Amino acid sequence: MRIAFLIGGVALAAVIVAAFQYVPEWFAGEVEPPSRMAVEPVVVPEAEPEPLLPPPPEVLLPTAKPEIELPGLDSSDSFVLERLSGFGLPDLWLDREDLIRRLAVVVDNASQGEYPRRQLAFLAPTGKFQIIQRGERLFIDPVSYKRYDAYLDFLLKIEPQTLADTLVLFEPLVSAGLSELGNQQPMVTQIHMAISRITELPALLEEVEVVQPKVFYQYADPQLEALSSLQKQVLRMGPVNVRRLQVYLRTLQVALAANDAEE
Repeated sequence: MRIAFLIGGVALAAVIVAAFQYVPEWFAGEVEPPSRMAVEPVVVPEAEPEPLLPPPPEVLLPTAKPEIELPGLDSSDSFVLERLSGFGLPDLWLDREDLIRRLAVVVDNASQGEYPRRQLAFLAPTGKFQIIQRGERLFIDPVSYKRYDAYLDFLLKIEPQTLADTLVLFEPLVSAGLSELGNQQPMVTQIHMAISRITELPALLEEVEVVQPKVFYQYADPQLEALSSLQKQVLRMGPVNVRRLQVYLRTLQVALAANDAEE
């Protein structure tokens, strides 16, 4: 409160001083006017003209991206195929129907840690999963990992920013497909969730031990076996391919986040 009074007093003093300086006639009857004195004229040197400055550079405002009219979900296959034509995808990957609905199922399952086996069955690698037996112990044969090399080679040829832009373009369609599944979460959020499940995978040794309690093989390490079906499927690609995939997906996450920041 004292500070408020002090500020008010200073302001009032300033007003009074201003009144004395600019309105002396208020006190003409009380104050004797000063005597006139001869004052030599002050010669003010003529100012040199300021140099002409170049005009400011033209500011180019970012142009808005052209609006692309999306088709309905039921008639979206041709639109999707046209947009994917530059990716060089094999016909086996594109000779499908309801591409967006399939993608929506993949996003929905992967975000929950589930492997969409039915939707991605056509991508199953050729060749047999092979095992090396040493005494009574079983290990994954590194030859089995090479079955996935071609998939990673192809993926790494696609620029992460290009893939991110394409996913964002498809987002309204994918969101419609997710809604049909009762999933209302944003598509990009779910992609980030799926990617995080993969990037947080531990680094594997070159030799991975497995057991075969019944028909299917399982990881001998309980911590590996406790991973989600999506994570265990990714680990089947082998340590080298897993690291390659993790690096790519982290870059894709950055590209998706950059797209979110622009909107």
